[in-house]
Amino acid sequence: MKLLAWFHGVRYLVQKEFRQILRDRAMLRIMFLAPIIQLFILSYAINTDLKNIRMAILDQDNSVESRRLSESFFQNDIFVPAEGTATSPAEMLELLQRSKADLTVWIPVNYAKDIAAGQQATISITVNGQNSSTAARAQGYAEAIVRQQAGRIFDDLGLKNPGMKNRMHNIVAATRFFYNPELESRWYMIPAILVQLLTMISAVLTGMAVVREKEAGTLEQLMVTPLKPGQIIAGKIIPFTLMSYVAFGFAATVAVLSFGVPLVGSIPLLMLCVLAYLLVTLGIGLLASEVSSTQQQAMFTVFFIIMFGIMTSGFFYPIENMPITIYYLTYLNPMRYIMAINRGIFLKGSDLSDVWQNLWPLFVMGTVLFTTAVLRMRRALE
Repeated sequence: MKLLAWFHGVRYLVQKEFRQILRDRAMLRIMFLAPIIQLFILSYAINTDLKNIRMAILDQDNSVESRRLSESFFQNDIFVPAEGTATSPAEMLELLQRSKADLTVWIPVNYAKDIAAGQQATISITVNGQNSSTAARAQGYAEAIVRQQAGRIFDDLGLKNPGMKNRMHNIVAATRFFYNPELESRWYMIPAILVQLLTMISAVLTGMAVVREKEAGTLEQLMVTPLKPGQIIAGKIIPFTLMSYVAFGFAATVAVLSFGVPLVGSIPLLMLCVLAYLLVTLGIGLLASEVSSTQQQAMFTVFFIIMFGIMTSGFFYPIENMPITIYYLTYLNPMRYIMAINRGIFLKGSDLSDVWQNLWPLFVMGTVLFTTAVLRMRRALE
């Protein structure tokens, strides 16, 4: 009977919280409209696909083979013609210096003759290295096109003169891309954006909701009711847990239907992992509310924690590329684990055995944070 009465008290408080949430149109906009707007904006803005690299070509050989090579660079949307033209290597360097070109290719005289003679033909590729990641990838694509065209010329010469084959070394690489065959950066970024949205909704709204009760003086009113501290805490947490699930599910549905991101793995497993992560974010929200006296303080406290979490979670940059000190600090970041889990379930179809190495640290961190937050809040309510 006592347990039933306990749940009855929690039920009434949950109903009160839902009524309060549904009346607060600003909170509803934050919970549902803001995540979708962020999803669309970030999914289009954070795009690491290599496109529209401005290329200037100086063809001093002016042969059939050199013209074929020049044309082959523009058979896709990776490279586009630069704003200016160059008639000498010095002018090509000037295009790079004035930011009119991102990459230049110099095809020297005797390019075709050297290939026909079975000798090494050198192509000069110069890249603007300000953005190291883009520069390295652009260089790789350009070199791959050069090798591909050289291989075609070798094949043609080999057919015309079989004796040439003994002087040629043609290596063919067969490459396949798993989990993201079209190399769409959105497929990689959107699961990470969903984690960010889940974090913002659950942590920020939980922290602000409790502090709002403090500012309005209604928290003291709840304390003098027959409700126990555990019931008050449960009544505060359950609505935002359910709303976080709803918002995450809604955003994930939009991601799958609007952006074509595959959800290959198990949805129940995904929901279990989200629950483990919600223990972390709800704990952070409660702790922020417990140490803050205003909604603004709670919001800034949560945002400070979230920004550190995003920057060290592998959202933008691979964790393996970070300095060794920061790399070890990422093990304390729960967002690192849910980021890997979410991407694995969405793109790879990871099962429990695959995600377990990231799931158990998440459960441990969530249990510690959530328990600490509940105990501190319980003492404050007694």
